[in-house]
Amino acid sequence: MSLMIENPHSVWIIDDDKSIRWVLEKTLSTNGYRVTPFESASIALTQFKRSPADQRPHLILTDVRMPGIDGFELLKQIKNISPQTPVIVMTAYSDLDSTIQGFQDGAFEFLAKPFDIDDVLQLVARACNPVAEVTLGNAEYMQHNTGDWETQLRFWARLQLAHGEKNILAGATRIFQRALLESALEATNGRKQEAARLLGWGRNTLTRKLKELGVNPK
Repeated sequence: MSLMIENPHSVWIIDDDKSIRWVLEKTLSTNGYRVTPFESASIALTQFKRSPADQRPHLILTDVRMPGIDGFELLKQIKNISPQTPVIVMTAYSDLDSTIQGFQDGAFEFLAKPFDIDDVLQLVARACNPVAEVTLGNAEYMQHNTGDWETQLRFWARLQLAHGEKNILAGATRIFQRALLESALEATNGRKQEAARLLGWGRNTLTRKLKELGVNPK
């Protein structure tokens, strides 16, 4: 059943895959949204810059991997121009570093491909009605918008599971060890002995981890 909206929100869809654009445009249009599809981020960005503030979209859905400007670069540029515009990033690539970077750059949410249409509709409704979202006291929404790392990890885990990844705990452990090691080295200005002490490691363990995790002290 279509849930028609009395005052339809404007949604831009940016994806170089014609079939994805068609499915999303048809689904959202049927549910009352005003949809504008783009086959490239550069075209969409140019139009966004030229559009008066009151004619810009209420929401942008963008793919990540596209020729030219990718989804993350588009996200950063859109947020520089209009921080209040929500951007949903669609991705078939489950990478923790990119996910965290996307949140830091202001992504409203990640949508894993292949996606369920009902999930898309719920997510779009949330993005277009942020006041209602906060009023409902959605804890995940609040954590997401304050940059909570646990929320970022949960989104990454969901992406991994959605793509059938196995042994994700091992992958997460490696990524976190690398992040902690880099942070410790940064905090101690690259002094390995002090960094090892912060992490509760011996000097030999730190040296081994540097090589194992591919960390190059500056």
